[in-house]
Amino acid sequence: CYVVGSAGSKEKVDLLKEKLGFDEAFNYKEEGDELEATLKRYFPQGIDIYFDNVGGKTLDAVLVNMRDHGRIAACGMISQYNVGVEESEGVQNLMQVVLKRITLKGFNVNDYIHLYEDYLDYVLPYIRQGKIVYMQDIAQGHLDAAPSLLIGLFSGRNLGKQLLLWFSD
Repeated sequence: CYVVGSAGSKEKVDLLKEKLGFDEAFNYKEEGDELEATLKRYFPQGIDIYFDNVGGKTLDAVLVNMRDHGRIAACGMISQYNVGVEESEGVQNLMQVVLKRITLKGFNVNDYIHLYEDYLDYVLPYIRQGKIVYMQDIAQGHLDAAPSLLIGLFSGRNLGKQLLLWFSD
């Protein structure tokens, strides 16, 4: 299995490769409008499986670089969360789904909440063994700190799952 990740800073690229075990990683902010070419460089034979949390232009570039019968798990579209309909980045390469017989499936955690206990039974041993690595970015304070943390989440300031350890008065 060959895994490539993209992130928005050198620090996060290094994290992907050095701590999280990715084979390769690149800073998408440095690629500009060359994302299709960047993906082709990392995947000359095409992409088999893509986990999408970004959407927009990134998904568009991925579609062009997918292999026949590739699979895309769409779990979020952070590039589209804070834009209006007029600014939304429409996907231009959707015909690739048909031409390459790509499976594109959306996932929502709420559909699987009933499996949470089974999930913990399955994943916790891997975490304890160090086979699955997770990171938390924990801030401490009052609820009034939440807006700043949310802005940081959408601007890429955090490293790991953003949490607020809330102190009540």
